[in-house]
Amino acid sequence: MRIFKYSFLVFLGLLLLIAAIALAPALWRRWVVYPGLEKAAVAFQQLRREPPAITRLNTYRGVMHVHSFWSHDSEGTLFDLVPAAQQNGIDFIFLTDHPHGNLDTFPRGYQGLYEGVWIEPGSEKQGFAVWPLDTMVIDWKADKDTVAKNLTERGGLVFYAHTEEPHNWANPYYQGMEIYNFHTDTKDESLWPHIINFAVNGKKFRRWAFREMFDEQTTILARWDSLNQQRKIVGYSAVDTHENQNFRARMIPDGRVQWVGPNAKPIDTVKISFWNRWMFGEPDANGWIFKWMIDTYPEGFNYITNYVLADTLSVASLAEHLKKGHLYTAFKSLADARGFLFYARNHAGEISGILGDSLRVEQVGSLEAVSPFPGQFRLIRSGQTGYISDDSQYACRWEQPGKGVYRVEVHLLFGGKRVPWLYSNPIFIY
Repeated sequence: MRIFKYSFLVFLGLLLLIAAIALAPALWRRWVVYPGLEKAAVAFQQLRREPPAITRLNTYRGVMHVHSFWSHDSEGTLFDLVPAAQQNGIDFIFLTDHPHGNLDTFPRGYQGLYEGVWIEPGSEKQGFAVWPLDTMVIDWKADKDTVAKNLTERGGLVFYAHTEEPHNWANPYYQGMEIYNFHTDTKDESLWPHIINFAVNGKKFRRWAFREMFDEQTTILARWDSLNQQRKIVGYSAVDTHENQNFRARMIPDGRVQWVGPNAKPIDTVKISFWNRWMFGEPDANGWIFKWMIDTYPEGFNYITNYVLADTLSVASLAEHLKKGHLYTAFKSLADARGFLFYARNHAGEISGILGDSLRVEQVGSLEAVSPFPGQFRLIRSGQTGYISDDSQYACRWEQPGKGVYRVEVHLLFGGKRVPWLYSNPIFIY
C-alpha cells in the first residue's frame, strides 16, 4: 500500500507539472501579454486622424472568401453573417461556398442586400475563388483555364484562392489572387498550444489569441510582385471563415441532442439526462443550445478587411472597382484603415490616379499616401523596397518616381513590436 500511495502521489505530481507547463504560456498571456496589448490598443486609437477627402469614390469595407450553410463544412446562416458584419462595419460579404456538384448553378444561397449588408454568392473550387455576378451554370468538369475564360468573358470575377498552393500563374484569364488568407496562415501552426490558449483566453482576449497565428506571407507577396510586372493582378485578403472550428449541440425532432464538431460534422447523438442537462441553454436563432466557439464570423470579419473604393454599394460598382484594383487590405483587429489612400498627382498637383490605376510616366509628378494612423510607410517598387519612413508618419510623398510598379505597405509600432498592418494594390507607371 505504501508503494502504491507513493506511486500515485508521484503520478499526480507529474500530471500537475505537465498541466502547469502546458498552461503557463497561456496564463502568462492572460495576465501579462494580452492586458498590455489591450492597453496599447486603447492608446493607439487616440492617435487616429481623419485624412482629407481626396477622391469622390466611397470606401466600403468587405470580407471575401467566406463560407455559409451552402458549404458542406459550414452551418452559417443570415442570423450569423449579418450581425457579424454589422458589428464590424462590414458593408459587403462575397461568399465562396463549395459547390454541391460539378454543375454549379447561380444564383444560389444568399444574394442581395440584407439589413444594409450586400451578400454575393460565389464558389471555391479547383483553386479558384469565383463570383459569376450573373445567372449561369459553371461546369467544373471543364478545363480550369476554360472555366476562367468563360467566367471572365461573361463579366464575372475570377481570383486564385490559397495561393500557397500550385496554380497556373500564366493563365491569362484570372484577375486577382489572395495575398493573405487566414487559413493559409494557420497551416504551419501546432494545434494544441492554440487550443489551450483559446480555452484560457478565447473569451476575454479572442482577437489577441487569433493574432498569435499571424505570420507575414512573404513568399506570396513576392509572387504577387513578380506577377504584377507582367500584367495587373489584383491582390485581396481572404478571411476564409466557416465558423466551423467549434463544438455545438442542438435538439433534433426525436427529443435527443445532436453534437456537431469541427467542419460542421455530427459526432454524436445523446439523450438529455441529469448528467448533461446543465450544459444546455435556450436555443439561439439557429437552434443551438450549446456552443464552444473558436472560429467565429465576428472575429473573422474583424481580423482582416478589404477596403474597396467604389461609387455605390452595389454588386456592379464593387465588381468594377475590384477588377480595377481600387482596394487595399488591412488587419482591422489592430486598427480600422478606412481613410487610407495611395494615389498619384500630375506635375500640376492634380490627382491623376489611385491605387490600381495604370499611368504614363509623364502623368505622374509624385506618388503620395495618407493614413488615419501613424505608421512606417514602405514603398515597394517592382518587388523591391525602395523607401522606408520612420514609425510616426501619417503621410508620405515620393517625387518623380519614374517607371515601375509601386505599392505601399504600412507597418505599425504596436505593443513594442513593428507589425504589418496594411497592403495597397499597386499603381502602374509605364
